[in-house]
Amino acid sequence: PIEEISDLTEQIAEGGKHIHELEKVKKQIDQEKSELQAALEEAEGSLEHEEGKILRIQLELNQVKSEVDRKIAEKDEEIDQLKRNHIRVVESMQSTLDAEIRSRNDAIRLKKKMEGDLNEMEIQLNHANRQAAEAIRNLRNTQGILKVHWDKHT
Repeated sequence: PIEEISDLTEQIAEGGKHIHELEKVKKQIDQEKSELQAALEEAEGSLEHEEGKILRIQLELNQVKSEVDRKIAEKDEEIDQLKRNHIRVVESMQSTLDAEIRSRNDAIRLKKKMEGDLNEMEIQLNHANRQAAEAIRNLRNTQGILKVHWDKHT
């Protein structure tokens, strides 16, 4: 029984040592757990901070995109207005050009008609001059005959 007591005492001593070592390990694990918990909380805080930054950047990006879209829409409207104005100017110029062409063509037709009329009048004038000259010759002839006839009878 002394041996048993000695064995039990030894086992108790070893169990105490083992308990002491387990407590040391538990304390070390608790320390590591606390450090990991602190690191995790820090990482979570950092993550929240970064997520906040991302959210702000996304909001800014959306605002910038909205502003750019608005400016593009304004420029598109300006371009459309310029196109409409340009089309109106071109149409107006085309109408003016068409009217000028019609007017010029009318003037050319009128000039040709007047030239034709003038030629016709010149022909008629020449004809009238020939007839007048012939009538004067006939008149002189008749006057000569009358004079001869008159002289004979007087």
